[in-house]
Amino acid sequence: MIVSVTFLVYYSAYVSIKGITEVGMKNWMALVALAMILALGGCTTSRDVQTVEPEKTVVLGMNGIPQPDWVYKNVTAQDMHYESGFGKMSNQQISIKRATVEAKNKIAEWISTQVKEVIVTYVNDAGSGDNRQALDAMESISLQVAEATLSGVTTEEMWIDSEGGVWVLCSIPLNNVEKSFEPAASAVAEAFSENEASEVANTKMKNAFANLLKGSI
Repeated sequence: MIVSVTFLVYYSAYVSIKGITEVGMKNWMALVALAMILALGGCTTSRDVQTVEPEKTVVLGMNGIPQPDWVYKNVTAQDMHYESGFGKMSNQQISIKRATVEAKNKIAEWISTQVKEVIVTYVNDAGSGDNRQALDAMESISLQVAEATLSGVTTEEMWIDSEGGVWVLCSIPLNNVEKSFEPAASAVAEAFSENEASEVANTKMKNAFANLLKGSI
């Protein structure tokens, strides 16, 4: 825009110096139109350059600590399983315990689901899908594996929101889950391996369980 105005000023001065008193109206209007086009183009460019993307809203918790991503996003890793929990009770210590229990319950539910899936698949393959005993054993074993594994749960991080609610992030090594499943696999293999040796069935289930865990993270 500055260039356009300067151009008009210089041109007017040039006309005055040369003593030209008349300029064709069409030529003058053409110059004015050109100057306006340049000016508008310059303004549009400036607006485009100055466009700023809206900043991400930062949620601040107690003591001004920003909300971590794991509060609202799932955390994944190759050798760990993570779950978050929330608690808001009468005081901070009780809130921490409540949040930790919730995170552990989520981990236990996840483990139990993985165990059931492997055992159901194996029992069906072994031809015992209608066996009530097999189904009852599956339920009991999945709970036992989950309970045995929870002893290895670790609280990785904690965040307290502005209202005093406590968030915790807990983790469990997948290796711990696999080790806890080993005695369960042996028990199932011995009880329901009518069509194959129990040792082979045991190995088959453990491999299936390990693959399932890695595919679920």
